[in-house]
Amino acid sequence: MAYNILKGSVEGSVDQHADQEIDGIKIFKNTISASVFYDTDAQSPCATMKDVAIKEIKGKTENGILLYKVDGTAHTKHNLKYIDGMLHVKGVAAEKVYGNGSALTALPSNQFVDPIDAGFINHGPGLSNLRGTLSIKTTDGLISDEDGVGINLAPNAALSTKNKRLAVDPTKSEPISRDGQNLSDSDLLIISDVSHGTVNNTTLSNLYNSYINLKVPHAAGTKNEIQFKGKNEFDSSSKLTFESDTSTLNIEGKLKTNNTIIKNKMQCDGAVYYNIVKTSDKEYSVTPTDYTILCDTLNNKIKVILPPAAANVGRVIIVKKADSNRHKINSNEVSILCKEGYIDITDYATVKMNYSSRTLQSDGENWWIIGTKGT
Repeated sequence: MAYNILKGSVEGSVDQHADQEIDGIKIFKNTISASVFYDTDAQSPCATMKDVAIKEIKGKTENGILLYKVDGTAHTKHNLKYIDGMLHVKGVAAEKVYGNGSALTALPSNQFVDPIDAGFINHGPGLSNLRGTLSIKTTDGLISDEDGVGINLAPNAALSTKNKRLAVDPTKSEPISRDGQNLSDSDLLIISDVSHGTVNNTTLSNLYNSYINLKVPHAAGTKNEIQFKGKNEFDSSSKLTFESDTSTLNIEGKLKTNNTIIKNKMQCDGAVYYNIVKTSDKEYSVTPTDYTILCDTLNNKIKVILPPAAANVGRVIIVKKADSNRHKINSNEVSILCKEGYIDITDYATVKMNYSSRTLQSDGENWWIIGTKGT
């Protein structure tokens, strides 16, 4: 600050509007205002106290930013500093922040208002930046659309999804006979190799020759020989054959059966053998295999009990009195009866004379005497 001084005496206060010269020491007896001085550098009157914005600075924080109060004082805070071109502050509340934000870290993703350009996101190899949009990077067999990421299933490839998982579904494939063709030896099958834990393929030819053919029994013998189970494979015999041209079953041996039903005609070109038994018991019940029953009544009477007629339709039974003493004509008699029905029209039949016999047959209700010899 400078001021011009004119020669002469100054009786009152210094005035800012007139040049005055002060010679010697000037003692001001009254209060002098700064407004009476003129700042030649600023080309304006000197400022007074009422024109000063900050009257006092409080706080000693180094590099602290001044915070103004309405009372004309300013103070600093330890958490608000400006050091080497960087503002240090605990929090910033702003409507807009300009700049590239390259130094920002630990930003919460749920606080962004607008979408983030994919170019600013560090993504892995399965993602890509498609014109600023983060997209799934698909490869062969995968698709990505508005519904999400999926598997690009080929039509009729026997694949589908089940319970949100990829599954093999044979119904999703074409039948092999659609064009008139059928299976061939070179066609492939998918096989799960349990021993190695792998999935492999095999041909139908290999499946049959290397597995099925070894598991199933094979026919034995020559043409017309009937097959029967052997030790490991089928077996056959030349003594058991069937001629399909004449519908003839040939058996060179014995035929054992519990029941034989012959329709139309039975022809026997050889000997016929029937079961024959002897008994001297006081009571004898006919067994299912009996045909001829010889009764020895030398020591006692014999009662022969026939089986139920209803369970033996058409059966023939012969009862003959044959005592061990051939020379004794008269001896104890043989009684024949059936508990469930009649014999002819009576409850029983009697054979009195030695070597006499009765032939009986069942009609399903009663037994009938169809042959008589002696009394």
